[in-house]
Amino acid sequence: MDISITARHCTVPESVRSRAQERMRRLTRYDPRIASASVSFATDHGRMRAEARLAAAGGHVMVAGGDGDTFRMALDRAADRLARQLRRARKRDRDHRAAKLSELPAPATGSS
Repeated sequence: MDISITARHCTVPESVRSRAQERMRRLTRYDPRIASASVSFATDHGRMRAEARLAAAGGHVMVAGGDGDTFRMALDRAADRLARQLRRARKRDRDHRAAKLSELPAPATGSS
């Protein structure tokens, strides 16, 4: 997975950058088709903001943002929201699949 981290009009500590890479890599457990992730950090009137984008195979893009007093808190909120979106999408895919043949009731064979 390709991970890019950017900071707009601010500086982000190396520890937060490495945590961002780790958090984005961990999201592949929900969808292994994730091709790239980008995290951007910014400050807005004293509040720290993080926005994370995931691009999966098939053109699916998920975006989540988070605010906090620190960049780490903002990153954690954005990553948690992405994880929630991925879990919900995975559940939706599984619920709409056809039933397995082994789970279907046996056909009634009766002789008259």
